[in-house]
Amino acid sequence: MSERPPESGLAKRLGLGPSATSSWGQDWAGRPILTRWGAHILFWLAYFVVRTAAATSSPPDEFSEFPFFINRVLAVVTYFVLTAGVLAIVLGPMAKSSARARNLVLLLGSVVLIPLAQIGEQIWPQILAPNFSDEQAMPAPLLTFFFKFGWVLPIWGLTQALLGYHFQTVAQARAILRAQSLAHDAELRMLHYQINPHFLFNTLNAISSLVLDGRAELAEKMLLRLSGFLRYSLDRQPTELAALTAELEAQKKYLEIEQIRFGDKLEVRFEIEPGLENAKLPSLILQPILENAIKYAITPNAEGGRIDVRARREADTLRICVEDDGPGIAPEAPRRRRGVGLANARERLTLIYGEKAGLTAQNREPHGCRIDIWLPYEEEKVGRTVASTLS
Repeated sequence: MSERPPESGLAKRLGLGPSATSSWGQDWAGRPILTRWGAHILFWLAYFVVRTAAATSSPPDEFSEFPFFINRVLAVVTYFVLTAGVLAIVLGPMAKSSARARNLVLLLGSVVLIPLAQIGEQIWPQILAPNFSDEQAMPAPLLTFFFKFGWVLPIWGLTQALLGYHFQTVAQARAILRAQSLAHDAELRMLHYQINPHFLFNTLNAISSLVLDGRAELAEKMLLRLSGFLRYSLDRQPTELAALTAELEAQKKYLEIEQIRFGDKLEVRFEIEPGLENAKLPSLILQPILENAIKYAITPNAEGGRIDVRARREADTLRICVEDDGPGIAPEAPRRRRGVGLANARERLTLIYGEKAGLTAQNREPHGCRIDIWLPYEEEKVGRTVASTLS
């Protein structure tokens, strides 16, 4: 997966990145200058076609005596060149100006060009056929010219102004979406990095206690498993989705560390439905949940306890359940009972999947706690190698 915020897996789920539009839409919206010049060319081509069609429907009597087609081409080329100068000013020297100033130049500039376009309409016939007719060269009133041909210039200015407004709106929307994507990415990273320090300090304290008790061999085993777990954790980006097998292997490393501390007091069972090996879920999403189970269900109990991890698929939903046989969540202090672990996991699921995912916690009968996670079922098309990370 890409690490760039606008194209990350999170951004795609939120519809914030370029992938939310078609490839044609990306090219069109991503090159406003080329698009506006293309629209400029197409506008005058369309005008030439319309003007030619109008002339063909009512040809003049002297059609064979005057090069009307060439005259029409030169007239439209004149319009094209004059308006291209205004557009070049707007997209060049005025590129950093406000949108209102640029649009005003487009509209006023197109109006100012009307007398120049009229002069062009009068000059080309005199150059092409100077002896054709003196009456043909007589200048028409400006108002008459405007209603006959000049109206197209303000229409061009309005078209370019609307295009400019559109691209400004697109740029603002993209800036907002990128800021939202970066904010969500930063929040995910913060939630992700809340996990490691707490777990690391607890493990190092346990290793220190083993060393002080003269149990160096167990301390060494714990260090080896800690290094494997940290390699997995640091190798994963906070916004990355992991395959279920990779996530469970990492959590087994963590649980092996805890089993060194607790010995036979800690029993762990995994029940994973066949075929879910490549199901995707946020990396380390189970870490704070299992750590809470160790802290609140196993540690206070002198006889230890059991943790069950189950995963199954229901249609398009992946469901993961973590159960322990501890004292459960005290009604008077549910927040203190589970700390930041559940809040962390719940916020990460909400950020990535929105209302399509969630987490609930409830007490079991006769005792214990049950954490249910559900999220959209997706498969890892190209899995990552787990052995090299966790070995």
